[in-house]
Amino acid sequence: MKHIGIYTTSRNLDDVTMMLSEANALAEIGHKVTIITKVKYKNIRNLHKSVSIFYLSAPNIIEASGLGSTIGFLRYCYAIWKQFKGLNFFDLIGKGTKLSKALKHKEIDHLHCSFNQSDYYISLVSTKCNNISLSSFWDVTGQSKLVKKQFRLFEQCDLPLMELECQRLPEYVQPLVLNRGLDISKYKPYERNKPSLRLIFIGNIVKESGLTTILNALANLPARVDVNLDIVGDGPVKKALVNELIRKRLNRRVHFLGAKPRSWILKKLPQYSAIVAPYCSDASLAQVNNITYVKEAMACGVPVLTSNIAACKEITSSNTGMKCPPNSIDAMCNMLTAFMQLSSYHQHLLGKNARKYAEDNFNVKHQARALSKWIQAL
Repeated sequence: MKHIGIYTTSRNLDDVTMMLSEANALAEIGHKVTIITKVKYKNIRNLHKSVSIFYLSAPNIIEASGLGSTIGFLRYCYAIWKQFKGLNFFDLIGKGTKLSKALKHKEIDHLHCSFNQSDYYISLVSTKCNNISLSSFWDVTGQSKLVKKQFRLFEQCDLPLMELECQRLPEYVQPLVLNRGLDISKYKPYERNKPSLRLIFIGNIVKESGLTTILNALANLPARVDVNLDIVGDGPVKKALVNELIRKRLNRRVHFLGAKPRSWILKKLPQYSAIVAPYCSDASLAQVNNITYVKEAMACGVPVLTSNIAACKEITSSNTGMKCPPNSIDAMCNMLTAFMQLSSYHQHLLGKNARKYAEDNFNVKHQARALSKWIQAL
């Protein structure tokens, strides 16, 4: 089977965790996998024996100047730089040279990367010069509508992937849709028998998050209702929302906890009654950037209270939680009331269904088999 390289420069712990899960899953199928990065990750454990990490050093003066590169490599670098103007020309040469040498040295047959424009340009140059295939995950944290320049980039990828069907590009550009997977075995459902309703929001605190809608909905609920909302994350509208909850006297119901480490989130997440993700629209997903946490909540057996936008219809189902129209205070209030009126058994059943949905749709082992099949066919 092909030796797969995974190239990343991400320092985001969520991205790295998902990348390691994908690498292990590909290795279990039979691939040799090499993670290529310049970032010195700490406390990496439980790697499959067929997964290794190759650290790239910074380009030296000769590599950055292109003096040690072939004419063909320099021509390709110049063509990419001239066409897209997305990276400093000498950065493209230097970093492209380092990656190209690593691909050749490790005898890698296929390179996989997430769509970060800088990483992608470097990956494109290196794979074409080594005559190997390239796949890239054009996920929803990028622009929801790709500009013409990105269309041309997209078309040069041997295997373009997207996470959601609703994010598909026009018919003349056909990516494959593949949900990013989780190592389901790491998530254990937690029995919740408390009478109070504990909700959690995790993500960027931005206007598009829909938090204003849910705060107004909570303010409309009777004072006797025992419901609490913990908001995890930071963002530009946090201060305004804090002032809003003080004005609406929601101090006892709503708590801004700030950014929390991943270890805290995974430990506490299963103890909540539901996760709320009141997106304003499909475009909100890029700004809020919390799809992974919604998936992880479902894997922990936590129901999802969200909007009935197209993306959420893909991520969840009708029996994994509840949905309401976006940006509607009355609809949000009605959804919260309906969820609170469910018996403990029915809330538990929604959580059980959420877990089953995650097992069927977000299992990294299932996703890796599909990715492996497509890579082998290139």
